[in-house]
Amino acid sequence: MILDIALVSYINTRPFMDGFEHVFSKEEVNLNLLAPAKCSVHLQNGQSDLALIPVGAIPDFKQICLMPNYCIGANGPVESVYVFSQRPIEEIDTLILDRHSRSSNGLARILLKHHWKRELNFLSPNEKYFHLIEDRTAAVVIGDKAIKIRANYAYAYDLSAEWKKLTGLPFVFAVWAYHTGSFEQRLIHKLDHAMEWGVNQALESAEKWAKHFNIPLDFARKYLKSCIDFRFDASKHRALVLYLEELEALPVLNVPTFV
Repeated sequence: MILDIALVSYINTRPFMDGFEHVFSKEEVNLNLLAPAKCSVHLQNGQSDLALIPVGAIPDFKQICLMPNYCIGANGPVESVYVFSQRPIEEIDTLILDRHSRSSNGLARILLKHHWKRELNFLSPNEKYFHLIEDRTAAVVIGDKAIKIRANYAYAYDLSAEWKKLTGLPFVFAVWAYHTGSFEQRLIHKLDHAMEWGVNQALESAEKWAKHFNIPLDFARKYLKSCIDFRFDASKHRALVLYLEELEALPVLNVPTFV
């Protein structure tokens, strides 16, 4: 039986990917590289046995188990999840959400409510929209693209850093999830070992993948070693509980979509 694993197609998952390929043979695992939102859909539909799902998707599952020791998180600035704008947040009236990341959209809305204390209009794009980040319109931008275009904007609000200011806690962006009762303990231990191996050689992953993602090597090293915090420790468990509570308290959005 081949284990199907869904993980995000960003550089921050490459230590995990390298760990899986080191510990498991090609006959044991099949790795699916997807957009964040599609990872949770894969798990829901049974297309993957294990998936790195955005934390904003956790409420979609009635029963789910999380791998206990590893995640995609940050303790302060993450440098890849932003609200970009050409004006300060106090002067913004419209926020374009990121169509691939409910978690980051939810985080931005929580920060607007409790941290910046602003009420904005929200939009959801179908296509590239970076040219619309001007005047009083800002946007949530995540992942490798956020790293590459950061310098284009006068204001870049790092959402993990702003969450830390608000709560004093780190933030968890994505967790490893599987359906309850689907894994034997032996497999959980092997998966955990693969993740540990990958995280422990994050600098090697940076050197291996920086050119592939067209990211400067120095930044890739810093990003995977210092910005991304892979350890799913007690403080991140507390942060996850708080985030889900605040997410549930937000009103349901009917967001206009534009092309």
